[in-house]
Amino acid sequence: MRVSLWEISLFISALGFFILCINLSYAVRSIDKTVRKTTEMLEKNEPKIDKIVENTSGIVENVKLVTNVSSIITGFISKSKNK
Repeated sequence: MRVSLWEISLFISALGFFILCINLSYAVRSIDKTVRKTTEMLEKNEPKIDKIVENTSGIVENVKLVTNVSSIITGFISKSKNK
């Protein structure tokens, strides 16, 4: 039985495609698990995330207040040094 070169190359290509499909199925399965776990974590922690987002505006206001107070104090101290 003689095997030609194109038959060998076709067999190797088919084998490579088969191995590629197996690896892709593992990758898709892994991505699916990751997405499911991420979705589960987000659903579990959604109330906490909402609370953090709600408190962000208060934190920003506090930072603005501290910044304004510190600039007033800095201005007062620099004026005192100049006298």
